[in-house]
This record gives sequence, C-alpha cells and structure tokens, in this order.
Amino acid sequence: MRLTGLLLAIALATSRFGLLGHELVGHGGTALLVGGRVTDVQLFWFAGGWIRYQFASPPGTPALLAIAMGGVAIEALCGTALWTLVRGDTLGRRLLRAIGATFVIHATWYFATGAWHGYGDGQLLYRELGSARFPVAIFAGAITCVCGFFAAREIVGPLVATASRRWMFVIAALLAGGIHAGLAVGEVRLRQDATYADVMQPERERAVDRDLERWAMYEHKGQVTEAQRAAEHARLEKVHHTFPFVWLLAVCAVLAILAGTWRSLARTTERLPITNGLVRRATICALIAIATVIAIDLVTR
Repeated sequence: MRLTGLLLAIALATSRFGLLGHELVGHGGTALLVGGRVTDVQLFWFAGGWIRYQFASPPGTPALLAIAMGGVAIEALCGTALWTLVRGDTLGRRLLRAIGATFVIHATWYFATGAWHGYGDGQLLYRELGSARFPVAIFAGAITCVCGFFAAREIVGPLVATASRRWMFVIAALLAGGIHAGLAVGEVRLRQDATYADVMQPERERAVDRDLERWAMYEHKGQVTEAQRAAEHARLEKVHHTFPFVWLLAVCAVLAILAGTWRSLARTTERLPITNGLVRRATICALIAIATVIAIDLVTR
C-alpha cells in the first residue's frame, strides 16, 4: 500500500503539474508572446484541458504553429532539464529523473500521434506538413521509445527492490495506474465537454462526419433512415481508413519499456527503502498540484 500510494501521488503530481505547464505556460504563454489574448481556460481536475485565445488581427501560420507546439515544447524542455540536471542515486532523485523522462515521453507521444492522425495540438501540423508528417511523426515516436527505455531502466529496478516480492510491485503499479486512469476517463465522460471532444477528434473521424452530412443533405435532402446512415458511415470509414500508427507506437513503446525494465532488474543490487519523508513529499506535491488545477478551473470556468 505504501508503494501504491507513492506511485499514485507521483502520477497525480506529474500529470497535474504537466497540465499546468502545458496549457498555461506552453499554449497561454506563447499566445501572449505572439500578440494574442487568452480568453478562456478549461482544466480537467484529473484529465487534460484546453485554452482559447484571440488576436486583434488574424495571426499568421507561424504564430499559430508556435502556440500549438508550445505545450509539448515546455514539457520536453522541463523533462530534459530534470533528466540532465538531477544527479544522485537516492530513490527520490531517481524518481525525479524518471518524471523528467515521462514528460518527454508524453510530449513526443502527443506530438507524434497528433501529427499523424490530426488531433489535439497536432491538427495544424497535420495540415501544414502534408505527407511530410509521416517521417516527422516516426522520428518523434522513436524519441518516445528511447525515453521509455531509459526511464524504465532508471527506476523500475529500484522500485521493485522496495517490495519483498516482484508481484507486489506489479499490483501496486496496476492499482496506481488504474486509479489515475479511472479518475481521468471518468471525469471526461462526466463533464461531456464538447470543445475537448472536438479537439481530440482525429482528422479521419472529422472527414467521415463531413462526408456523411454532405451525403445525407445533397443526395437524400436530409431524409435518411438510421440503417442507411449506419451503412454509409461504415462505407466512409473504409474510404478514409488510415494506418493505425498510434497502436504501432504503443506496441513499440511497451516493448522499449519492457527492455528497459529487464536491464534495470538485471543491474539493481541495492535496496532503496521508501521513506516516510519521500511519501510525504510526493503526497504534498500531488495535493498542491490538484488544488491548483481545481482552483484555476473554478475561477476560469
């Protein structure tokens, strides 16, 4: 239970501080730097978020790209700084380096899959790069896998060594990850935020919806049965089929993490205990991060 609590606190603190940096500093700060004005902020307490901005005159594509990429850029910079600047072999310092790698993993994953599939922050990149988005996404995905390997090699062995049995670590990781994922998914479904749903919709689904509406309006003047609509929707999904890059990257990332885990377990000989101070600091950071997100969300909603 101590290990589960530590992992859950770290996951919550990492994701909430990452959200604040991504949305407010990355997107919001960049929007201000290029002459925009932030008009709306929506932060989920346990999931993602979005930010809306305006300009006095229409901005150019470079400014819009800078804003779109500001979130992943700040995550990548902060993660790289943590990985390179935090030294030492204590469990806490190893965890900080792993958190840094996790920031880079999330940034490059989001960048790669967003650019390939045209969702989230990658929508504009998807349109501007055209077919060049494929090698760009593959390169970013390769960074995801490399960071996954090094993060696992850095921290899995020491964390496993804190438990008397390896299966205890597996249970603790599954519990912490399941609780965190459940909070995020549950909140997204509960809020039913239309803007967030639209932002996270892949370009393929947008194309299917557009063609489906044109078909219903111009060929049937809006008078179609549910069976006809379902059949046409299935046909359009085949027409707009895209390579499932997100699943391929997921498999590659998992294999990289497993390889890093194997190396970490093979070279870990010293047992680093989970101290009360470490659990306390992680819990305090998680509570501060969650409270900050909730406060900003309540004020700006």
